[in-house]
Amino acid sequence: MTESIHSGHRERIREQYQKTGAQSFLDHQFLELLLTYAIPRRDTNELAHALLERFGSLEGVVTAEIGQLLLVDGIGESAAVFLRMQGDLYRRLQLKKQEDARGNVRLSSPVAAARYAVSLLSLSTYETVIAVCLNAKKVVQSYETVQSGTLSEAQIYPRTVAEIALLRRAHGILLLHNHPSGDPTPSAEDVEATESVRAALQSVGVQLFDHLVVGGQHAYSFSTRAVIGTSGAEPEVYSLADYQAHRADQPRTVKRVMEQY
Repeated sequence: MTESIHSGHRERIREQYQKTGAQSFLDHQFLELLLTYAIPRRDTNELAHALLERFGSLEGVVTAEIGQLLLVDGIGESAAVFLRMQGDLYRRLQLKKQEDARGNVRLSSPVAAARYAVSLLSLSTYETVIAVCLNAKKVVQSYETVQSGTLSEAQIYPRTVAEIALLRRAHGILLLHNHPSGDPTPSAEDVEATESVRAALQSVGVQLFDHLVVGGQHAYSFSTRAVIGTSGAEPEVYSLADYQAHRADQPRTVKRVMEQY
């Protein structure tokens, strides 16, 4: 009897989605619907609320590590993998948007690099450092995770970045890392690491084009010393001081971040 009630509810929310789309769903309802495709025989409403309470938001749920999801009572391996795949699918689609007709991604300016960095790292729940290898035309050859740390810290090893550059025969490197707190403001350690990586790469004849620190939908560019917002069709550009003071109406130096590396 209980199963038939749940089955009827599942059908109703699926029919609602087909008729009205996702815009008519609250976050817990949308998550509840997602879970019906991963959990065949259970009321997913309570699970949806439990997940949102634990991870804070729908984004937090689909970007949580599989091990973290498994800690929620009622979430098994299949459901955890299914939820995590939603976040990974979103990330992949965002990266695909930046490809040209040949499937290449060209990161020739700080704005282009910031969009790429945000697409790659904004959903990461742990601080992660990535080295992006570019050829002479600033096209992405590959990217590799240099280090994945804790919720607030990841070490940057200059020698490792130089080894990656040599192995991939990179013309230049973009160094990316994220602050899971959502604040792209670089730390003193970030400043020191940037110069150390730059020196290590120069010693092997490779250029460090930029180091971008991602926080939410913004990225701080060391090459321009500007915070670049990527959520809109046009970039939002602030000095670090203006960004920290939330002065969004200050003059923007858009031209500088649009210039080529």
